[in-house]
Amino acid sequence: MPQSRSLPSRSATRESAYVTHRIGRLIETTRPTPIYAQPSPQSRVLYPQVGARFYLMMAQQRGSWCGVLMMNGALGWVAKSAVKFTSFDVVYTLPRGADPAHVTRLAMRFLGVRYRWGGNDPRTGMDCSGFVKMIYEQMGVSLPRRARDQAKVGVPITRFEDLRPGDRLYFAVKGKEIDHTGIYIGDGYFIHSARSRGGVDVDHLSHPTYRRSLVSARR
Repeated sequence: MPQSRSLPSRSATRESAYVTHRIGRLIETTRPTPIYAQPSPQSRVLYPQVGARFYLMMAQQRGSWCGVLMMNGALGWVAKSAVKFTSFDVVYTLPRGADPAHVTRLAMRFLGVRYRWGGNDPRTGMDCSGFVKMIYEQMGVSLPRRARDQAKVGVPITRFEDLRPGDRLYFAVKGKEIDHTGIYIGDGYFIHSARSRGGVDVDHLSHPTYRRSLVSARR
């Protein structure tokens, strides 16, 4: 696992008979751009301006437009000329026959929700542990409010290669105590609500801050 501290020593529970579902392609804005209700600059504006270097989840393409996943599950549209494509398809895995509503898809809807320390509501802002707690509550899983307490709940994942989309990540960014959390979405990427990013956004575990401070992962 890409960090300097060791994770807990218990091995992860092996599960089989899982089916992979594709959500879409991760794309990154290259300049500030609005999100429209339809693939046309004459349509209604859903979001006035997404900043540059912001990740979005593309679920559909239509001509020179990308359909991106919005908070309510609907599609918004951005011009292809304003984004670049990553090579990463966001997927999630579920037991065969299970309902394909999953934590990763839920989490990706909240991209762009602003950061607010102590916040629990996407309408007014959320902090990191509030975001993770809200997503898991929508899946019927109750978690403690603080990140350090959340990190005690669930099955520990000890190896990077065992991480699956939807697993929770815990970091000790400022010291020895866990003070940050996010949700793994695959291929080294994770989604979190971060003060440094202004809200809910996607980062990669190769970033020096997160590579050195990752201390725990739970499922």
